[in-house]
Amino acid sequence: MNISNLNELLNTKIINEGKVLSVEGFSLNLNEVKYAYAFFSNDELEIKEAIKKGAFVIVYEKEIPILDKEIFYLQSQNLEVSIFRLLRFLCEEKEFKFLLCNPNEIHFAKAFYLKSLQENIFLDFNSLIKADKNEIFCSSNKNYILKLCANFDQLNQVNFALLESSSPFYINLICENIYFKNIKLPFIYAQIFANFISFLQEKKRDIRFNLNKLDFFQIYFIHYDFKPAEFGKSDRALIFVFNENDFEFFKENFKNIKGFKSALKNSLFCDFSYSHIFDLKNKDFKYCLILDEHKNYIKDFCLQNEIEESNLFD
Repeated sequence: MNISNLNELLNTKIINEGKVLSVEGFSLNLNEVKYAYAFFSNDELEIKEAIKKGAFVIVYEKEIPILDKEIFYLQSQNLEVSIFRLLRFLCEEKEFKFLLCNPNEIHFAKAFYLKSLQENIFLDFNSLIKADKNEIFCSSNKNYILKLCANFDQLNQVNFALLESSSPFYINLICENIYFKNIKLPFIYAQIFANFISFLQEKKRDIRFNLNKLDFFQIYFIHYDFKPAEFGKSDRALIFVFNENDFEFFKENFKNIKGFKSALKNSLFCDFSYSHIFDLKNKDFKYCLILDEHKNYIKDFCLQNEIEESNLFD
């Protein structure tokens, strides 16, 4: 990129005019600075090292000394805003697509091999810079997306046929004339699954998914004595979720399932209150939903039963 154009794009002020005309790349990370790059930083030591590595342009916000008269120093009034301006330009140039998801949908992005934004421009910088043309990025933060693009997509509620299943944790469905058999997913997420399938077809993308990537819940199938059981041979199941939104979603959508109960530690706002996970051993339930924000209860359960911290679908 021509440095004159870069200066205009970033809305920066030229403090020192170097002798080069253009840059070949951009970096916030000193380890990734290459010859002819523009480096964004306020750290004097990092800037010194970036110059040694061949940076042609230094973009910064606070006052720093000019260490090399041969390169450009561009001062920004707000470094974060300048970075957003650069990335918005590059996102448009690479024709990226952005998908605004609700908190339940965003869980599925990585399962469908879509990239999720971390909603922090310093953390998302490399992912956006290095992405291929026409990449799809997902986020649940509308304001953040609008700093990177003018338009975004949302999932449509599509029609699908949920076929009879023997378990609340397996689904068979037909969506967009495709039959999906024995999908290891609670039925309450069938709509979201179908919406992603339709979205990928609409965008003419390959339909690929790996539901083992879903990590916002874990299900352990157990016998009445709380010992692990194989799926299909269990008496009961423990459903662990890790935030209140997922707890409430499961609770609302599972409420009509026979034998379903919810549990919270030392709380009256659920079916069962407990101090230790094994207090639930003698409770009457078939499926018990547990909010475990720090995964401490899973660890207790796994340690006592000497099993790995993974679900027991297999």
